[in-house]
Amino acid sequence: MILAKTIKTIEYDKILLALSNFAVMEQTKKEILKFNPVSDLSDAEFLLEKTSEAYKLLYTYSVGGIFYSDDVRDSLRRAELGATFNNSELLKVADNLKTARILRTSISSVSDSSLTILPSIIAGIYVDGEFEKEIYSKIISENEVSDRASPKLASIRREIKSLNVKIRDQLNSYMRGSYGKYLQENVITLRQDRYVIPVKSEYRSFVKGFIHDQSASGSTVFIEPEMVMELNNELKRACFDEQNEIYRILCELTDRVRQIVNALRSNYDLICQVDEAYAKASYAFSNKCTKPILNNQGIIDIKKGKHPLISKEKVVPVDVKLGKDYRFLLVTGPNTGGKTVCLKLVGLLTLMAMSGIYVPADEESTLSVFDGVYCDIGDEQSIEQSLSTFSSHIVNVKSILDNANKNSLILLDELGAGTDPEEGSALALAITKKMIDRNLCGIITTHYSKMKEFASINDKIANASMEFDNKTLKPLYRLNVGIPGSSNAIDIAKTLGVDEEIISLALSELSEEKIGFESVLKQAEEERRKYLDLSSEVNETLLKKKEELNLISIEKEKIIKEREKIYQTAKLETKRIVSDKLDEAEEIIDQLKAILKRADLESKEFFKASELKNRLKNSKYLENTIDHPTELNSVDINKLKKGDRVYVKSLGGYAIVDRIKKEKNEVEVLIGSIRTSIKTIDVFNNETIANEVKVQVSRKNISGIAVKEINILGKTSLEALDILEEFVSTSVMHGLEEIKIIHGVGTGVLIKTVREYLKNDKRVKEFRRGKYGEGENGVTIVTLK
Repeated sequence: MILAKTIKTIEYDKILLALSNFAVMEQTKKEILKFNPVSDLSDAEFLLEKTSEAYKLLYTYSVGGIFYSDDVRDSLRRAELGATFNNSELLKVADNLKTARILRTSISSVSDSSLTILPSIIAGIYVDGEFEKEIYSKIISENEVSDRASPKLASIRREIKSLNVKIRDQLNSYMRGSYGKYLQENVITLRQDRYVIPVKSEYRSFVKGFIHDQSASGSTVFIEPEMVMELNNELKRACFDEQNEIYRILCELTDRVRQIVNALRSNYDLICQVDEAYAKASYAFSNKCTKPILNNQGIIDIKKGKHPLISKEKVVPVDVKLGKDYRFLLVTGPNTGGKTVCLKLVGLLTLMAMSGIYVPADEESTLSVFDGVYCDIGDEQSIEQSLSTFSSHIVNVKSILDNANKNSLILLDELGAGTDPEEGSALALAITKKMIDRNLCGIITTHYSKMKEFASINDKIANASMEFDNKTLKPLYRLNVGIPGSSNAIDIAKTLGVDEEIISLALSELSEEKIGFESVLKQAEEERRKYLDLSSEVNETLLKKKEELNLISIEKEKIIKEREKIYQTAKLETKRIVSDKLDEAEEIIDQLKAILKRADLESKEFFKASELKNRLKNSKYLENTIDHPTELNSVDINKLKKGDRVYVKSLGGYAIVDRIKKEKNEVEVLIGSIRTSIKTIDVFNNETIANEVKVQVSRKNISGIAVKEINILGKTSLEALDILEEFVSTSVMHGLEEIKIIHGVGTGVLIKTVREYLKNDKRVKEFRRGKYGEGENGVTIVTLK
């Protein structure tokens, strides 16, 4: 049991209030506000696991939350005593049944074997969808029962409606007749649930009937005419019948409730249990809390813990370790530096974990359950008991020492303060030694140098300080374990504008030991800050380089995948092109054969045959016939050079070497416009093929001496066309304007073939027969564009 005083001092009650705002059911809110942390490890772990399951359901599986419904337990007690429910109470029962049904359905729909606690809770929930639907269908609102609640009620209401119409019709007829002049106004109204008309007081004797009321001024009386009295009686009787039927329906529904009263009461309790777990999960999600690791050995390891009651914009994360290497932590530093906040943080997160509440700290933070958490924090001066601040603290500390054991957490703020510093220091040191001897566990804050010195030589208590900027003299609210802090009181006073003479006088009053000790602390803190700054820069650089290497690795992977994709595409495209060209080559050859079979060839057919032959040569169809050599010679990477033509076995064709990467044993080659890298094991060379290629290339690139005439005497038309095409191409390439073709006269076939070709070549500007001295009709002079 954690003392109420501790709960209030650490402000755990404020956490419960914040948590209760996430609950839906009123009973859950009340239960949360009076919740006391558990001291048993298994109980605390059970509560945390329940919160964990709720968190998973809400934020992993996105199940719906709990629908609000009123507490029906008081009404259920009334039902047990024989009372009949009214409309409102029956609707609350239906709401509870609806909430229970939706909750059970939502959790049951999740198939996850790791969820055990909440599914076992909702397994006990009673669901009665038919009864829920019946209530909603019969009870329209808190004041109205549906016509469909029973056939009799529907019949009665039809009768009531008919009687209302009859009465109004008769009264309207009455008022439109001769009696209209006696009326105060031409309206029909109700008095005591009976229809009446307003009659002027002076004419009341002229209207026979029963007077039910009169106006405040007495000028008007409300009379029920004799002619509608019987109808009004029938209407009254029908209304009584209606109320009796409604009561019967309510009794019937209440009897149904009475049969399941225990199930409904249990439902409410089970709903509230789940509501509490959902509230804790919602609080955790809203405040970015995590599930702590629990133990019962007093070990605390809070990683970047944030005080949950300090705004997110101002709170500074704190790391705190306790209970493993040392049992006590001595926190020192200047006032307003955050010592008390740190003290409360440890106590508050401990109580939250012991209550199954996630804590605002990083993952893997460790907290312990304790039999008791005791604290002495703040000014507790008691006027009623005539106790000073110091006396009040001592009384509190004495009570703590009397009740604490090795499974207790003790939090003492400014131990020994409020009295003579020397005596207070001695008393604080004595109390600390006693607690250490008893193997107690806790955190102490102080300004006393003797306490700092003691913590420096005793391995069961560790020094710690709240970080302070010695340049700006402002607290940084970060806890540093292992180094005691300086109070910086004189430095702060100087910064706040205290007279220099007073500052100097104060410094002169300090002992040399004190000055020396404080100087060492400040120097140590400066060195530590420099190291942290340097370490932070190094870590930031390492992180940046890691990110860069990661990006490089990702890009490399992309390039490898893209290269493989290009390789595969190139391979398929090459095979497709080769296949297409072979098909086209076969078609051209078939056409040539067909032309050559004819005995009497005309010049146009010679020209057509020449064109087909040129297409065959220009498209390198002939070379494709040697794309699959029978003998392959592995290449020597040391002998390869840029521009070499090699055979790539995996592609089944040739490529041009563009780059040699000896360190990777790869060759980067060009296949048309496609560039790709190939392992040398896949690259081959064949001397016979290479020589054949060289011959073909030399034939196609006559780049030596540019001649201005060519002799084709004795050539067949087909041979002449082949030579002629190459001669014209070479002449154009060298920029010749005029060339001469010697063909002789003969039968005239060769002349006709040459001039027919020149007529259709777009590179030829004009041509003519030779003049006297040029060879006359045995030559053709050509002017090129």
